[in-house]
Amino acid sequence: MHKALTFALGITFSVFSQAEEVVTGTLQEIISEDFKTGKVERRFSLKDETTGNYYFIDAEEVKRRGMKSGDRVKIRGEQDSKRMLHLRETKKLEERVEE
Repeated sequence: MHKALTFALGITFSVFSQAEEVVTGTLQEIISEDFKTGKVERRFSLKDETTGNYYFIDAEEVKRRGMKSGDRVKIRGEQDSKRMLHLRETKKLEERVEE
C-alpha cells in the first residue's frame, strides 16, 4: 500500500512540474473580432526568448498585474493544453539592448 501511494504521489508531482513554465519575452496584445456576432476577444502572446515557443495569456490576468503590451517580462505559470499560461509570478524586466 505504501509503495502504491508513493508511486501515485510521484506521478502527480511529475505531471504538475511538467505543466509549470518559466518564460521570458515581450508581451504583445492580440485583439480579434467575430464580425457575425460582434464578440471581441483580447489576449496577450509571449514568445519565449530562449525556446522560441509562443504562449498566450488572458488579458485580464495581464492587466491585473499592471503589465501592458510592449513590456519585457519574466513569467512563471501553469500551461494548459491550448498553450494558455495561467500566471503565478510575474516580473517586469529592463528592455534588452541589442548591439
